[in-house]
Amino acid sequence: MKPDFHNMNKEELRQYVITHQEDKEAFYIYVDRLKSNPSTKVYSNSLSPQEIDKVVTNHLKEKQN
Repeated sequence: MKPDFHNMNKEELRQYVITHQEDKEAFYIYVDRLKSNPSTKVYSNSLSPQEIDKVVTNHLKEKQN
């Protein structure tokens, strides 16, 4: 009996996919979840070094909280 992938949190589903690499259903559900809730930000390549420093500093502060 397969687990209920829709009720797993992202980390639980990730661990399941890693340990059950043959389970394509779990993999596709995991990828769909990642696409629907992206955690990456894209920044312009025209940022100055000072702006990049500010972005990195702010990101590190957010991770500490």
